[in-house]
Amino acid sequence: MINLIESKDNPKIKNALKIANDASYRRKNGVFFAATSKVVLDIIDAGFAHQAVFVLADEYEKFADRLPDKNVYTVSQPVADKLSEGKTEDGMWAVFEMKTADEDAIFTADKLLVLQDVQDPNNMGAIMRTALGFGYDNVVVSARCADVYSRKVIRTSMTASVKVNVLKVADMVAFTQKLNGKGFTTVAACLDGASDLGTVKTSLPVALYIGNEGQGLSDDVIENCKIRLKIPMSDRIESLNAAVSAAVLMWELR
Repeated sequence: MINLIESKDNPKIKNALKIANDASYRRKNGVFFAATSKVVLDIIDAGFAHQAVFVLADEYEKFADRLPDKNVYTVSQPVADKLSEGKTEDGMWAVFEMKTADEDAIFTADKLLVLQDVQDPNNMGAIMRTALGFGYDNVVVSARCADVYSRKVIRTSMTASVKVNVLKVADMVAFTQKLNGKGFTTVAACLDGASDLGTVKTSLPVALYIGNEGQGLSDDVIENCKIRLKIPMSDRIESLNAAVSAAVLMWELR
């Protein structure tokens, strides 16, 4: 029997919203929140363990055959409105358990994407979606990057942000030096002293570095990368959006 939740103050609902809105709480408890039926069902199909799935009562029968057997709850419209928090979402939400980052896979990957301080959730989501599409299954993020487990990044990435293996590192310079020592071709996307994309030969394993939307990569990270690349383009514009640049570079270095 599926339990119906009618109160917006139900502890399960309050906990789900805290997970949705508090990044430190997510990390501490190793869980994340996802919204919309497409996203939730995709994450279920990807094999993630769930703690709770919430379905608008009027929509339950539509999805019943694709839902888990346990920890599924129907919710009233007022509770659904609370979970949506004013966003345009259909009637499904869930709390899932995070997967532990596989550090060994990072250092044995053929292709690695490294992101420094990419802070816009839309950019982060778009980059993660492209990374998965182009075979960059391992991603490293700095501490100041947008949270890959945020509601917005998960939705924008079409769940790619939770499917790729993501490792967060505190010291990007030390990490880059470690990659160099393991034989990676470390490639900085930058402007100063950079060669045009397509003019320099790279070899696997390769680590592509993408920086902050406004400031780009830090000087100390650039200095520790083996190669500097830029995308040749019209002199009428200084740079491309971080997500667009990442897509072009990942395609070229795939």
